[in-house]
Amino acid sequence: MRAAPLLLAMTAPAWAQSKPVAKIGNCPDRYMQSGSFCALMRRDAPAALPKGAGQCPSGWMQSGSYCIEMRKR
Repeated sequence: MRAAPLLLAMTAPAWAQSKPVAKIGNCPDRYMQSGSFCALMRRDAPAALPKGAGQCPSGWMQSGSYCIEMRKR
């Protein structure tokens, strides 16, 4: 069972994209509530995924109930 969180951490950046996510708690930064989803406020909003238990994957930071991708600008 310990492999599942590690697998998620390793694969999350590959499948997470900047797109609406199911609303769980507060929407992450640069997202707004739209029905039962958190929708991007801008096209350049970072990718987001539900945080779940534990820490966010490397290269991601917590924002509300989500992990959002950290981008270098």
